[in-house]
Amino acid sequence: MSCPEHLHPGVWSYLDDPVEERVTRLYMPKWVAYARGDEALARMEHLLRHPSCGRMPCMLLYGDSDIGKTMIVEKFVRDHPDICNEFGEVEARKVLRMQMPPKPSDGKFYAQIIGALGNPVPYSKRSADVELLGLRLLHRHPPKLLIVDEVHHLLAGSVREQRQSLNQLKFLSNELRMSVIALGTSEALYAMQTDPQIASRFEPFALPRWRESAELRAFVASFGRLLPLEKPSPFADKHMIQKLLAYSNGLTGRITTLLAQSAELAIRQKTETISIDLLEQAACAGIYKLPAQQEEVVT
Repeated sequence: MSCPEHLHPGVWSYLDDPVEERVTRLYMPKWVAYARGDEALARMEHLLRHPSCGRMPCMLLYGDSDIGKTMIVEKFVRDHPDICNEFGEVEARKVLRMQMPPKPSDGKFYAQIIGALGNPVPYSKRSADVELLGLRLLHRHPPKLLIVDEVHHLLAGSVREQRQSLNQLKFLSNELRMSVIALGTSEALYAMQTDPQIASRFEPFALPRWRESAELRAFVASFGRLLPLEKPSPFADKHMIQKLLAYSNGLTGRITTLLAQSAELAIRQKTETISIDLLEQAACAGIYKLPAQQEEVVT
């Protein structure tokens, strides 16, 4: 097999796979470094390594839906796995990731924590009992960092319920002396700013939409190197970048999805390269991602 220079070396062997396997690989999660994402990861790393103190610094990572928050967090969580013994039991936990419940309440909040810790959630118990159980489990193997996704769900509750959930984040940070990273849409910023104490503790970090730039072209080219196509694609072409930007509205997730969909068309139509025509076909077809069973890691 030849070594196609337009592809990452870790992708070369995929060119020999059957069509359906190549197509499935297109939709496996991939991490492509870019400046704003790397800066977010660096700040998260700083929080993870911050020494314990009475007022731990926290962070709010926010941006539009599909802007790439999940991609960044998944990369961070992958890089900081739990430390387990020979029996697979957790001995030390670096990062705990959970979701804010769709409607905020103390009981549902701690139920999410219990589930994230890998324990069955006692739905039949009283809210206070669920809270105590959650705290006991957290103290057993306290994480260095708590990541709470979908923080904008706070706005689904009353002002009182919002304050309660925000106070729980502050309480956990104080109780376990750990930093908290909250994720959400721009609405999450509004929710956090309703409480001055929370707003002062959670430093906001925005993920803006992409604009036409050298950085965007570099990001697209890097992502393209992970797509197992036999021929190079004109990712440096200004017209293609403009089309991609227009169809994606500058959203990172939509950009990568369009590229994967276009690559699928290139494989099935045997062109083996992404053209503007295929990009337009993919944009018109809508989202039709294939289910991914595992993650593709390319180093």
